[in-house]
Amino acid sequence: MRSSAIISTAWIGPWPLGNRALNGTFLNNMEIAPAIGMGRDMLLQDRAKRRKYGLPAELHPAKLEDLSATRSTYFGGGWTTADITVSTVADQTPIAPGRKIFDQVANGRRTARFVSDAPILTFFSIQSARYAERHRLYKGIDLGIYYHPAHAWNVDRMLNALQHGLDYYQANFGPYQFKQARIIEFPAYDSFAQAFANTMPYSEAIGFTADATDKDAIDYVTYVTAHELGHQWWAHQIIGADMQGGTMLSETLAQYSALMVMKHLYGEDAMRRFLKFELDGYLRRRGGEGIEEQPLERVENQQYIHYNKGSLVMYLLQDRLGEDAVNRALRSILDKYRFKGAPYPRSIELVDAFRNEAKTPEDKALVADLFERITVYDLKADAPTAVRRKDGKWDVTLPVEAHKYYADGKGNEKESAFADRIAIGLFTAEPGRGAFDRKNVVLMERRPVKSGRQIFRFVTAQKPSFAGVDPYNFYIDRNSDDNVAPVG
Repeated sequence: MRSSAIISTAWIGPWPLGNRALNGTFLNNMEIAPAIGMGRDMLLQDRAKRRKYGLPAELHPAKLEDLSATRSTYFGGGWTTADITVSTVADQTPIAPGRKIFDQVANGRRTARFVSDAPILTFFSIQSARYAERHRLYKGIDLGIYYHPAHAWNVDRMLNALQHGLDYYQANFGPYQFKQARIIEFPAYDSFAQAFANTMPYSEAIGFTADATDKDAIDYVTYVTAHELGHQWWAHQIIGADMQGGTMLSETLAQYSALMVMKHLYGEDAMRRFLKFELDGYLRRRGGEGIEEQPLERVENQQYIHYNKGSLVMYLLQDRLGEDAVNRALRSILDKYRFKGAPYPRSIELVDAFRNEAKTPEDKALVADLFERITVYDLKADAPTAVRRKDGKWDVTLPVEAHKYYADGKGNEKESAFADRIAIGLFTAEPGRGAFDRKNVVLMERRPVKSGRQIFRFVTAQKPSFAGVDPYNFYIDRNSDDNVAPVG
């Protein structure tokens, strides 16, 4: 199917209306183009009103087992090509997905035409503003940042993130399908970033005006940019079926992609601040779940699951199975479904691919715990000590308390036997704080940990200041603040 549209943008009046402004308009196809059929989001949502009219109180997507739901994507439409013409005022730059093949100013209007060179979803945006532009040609791809001229602070950081992302994603997932990758600023009438085909609208509120000078803070400008670029594979090459788990194949995998970029940029020892941010977000939001928490493979577009929990699950998975093994599984799903129509993929196919990469019974059990169950842990470092020996070395003792729980969708927990190999670490500074990095690691090794209390003993040449179990917060720990403790 080929889509064609001619779109004219104009605004008359002194005040912006929603996402239309004198300088900075951002529209998507659902606001300006007709759609065939009706999606679930158009149904009555209010639970009280649904009960009033004798309807089920909650709207749920189809179950994973319902193969009829694989006939469509969770976006509704499937793959198409596009030919979009955008007309705006003469002093603004119009942008839409695709390759620009025409750009002309005449009669006080600027008109540009964009044609897609690869399949895209029936999901697109247009933007128009008085942009400054900065471009970098990298491996045949035009990396472009379109921004308000006064907001140039993080433009180079975004370009660098696009470059790092392209290197990692093409090497591990496959080719990028376009010759352009565009980040386009829009005003702070909202604060999010979003990925359309080769165009990524990005609010000034979360990236362009961010203070990225604090080297000890999370570099979320790079993180968000890498996440949105990751969507060019996860959503814009493969898209999940309209059922439970659909967003795991896009949002969770874009999170994983961004985390791998951050790991290779900053090093694994700096990842605790990223992982703890995601962990705290997951624990906080699951407590406010109004309907029912689902396991990750059955996520029902719950952001705290596919974003926050998904990040933790995927990072632990690559730590245990190996980054190459996880990427092999991801690429196998991409190779099978890239730009393919119905039946669209289900999350359980990817989970099976991960399970096939697991080489031990413990790792296969971990895959089930991460994706098929709601699993939480309680790992605690309890009053570690270090005593100087006569030979000048240190006897270090680390008591650890460990428990594992399975939860149902309402948050009720039941303890289960726990036996796994988990990282134990000794450090000269607290992980995730300040300029902590590899030089602060005295010892890091994976040890068998079981339910209950156990004591680990080490001999080190250097006295550690902190000791911990799962010190970088790979596991979904319901109290991550006690994983690491000062050494007495």
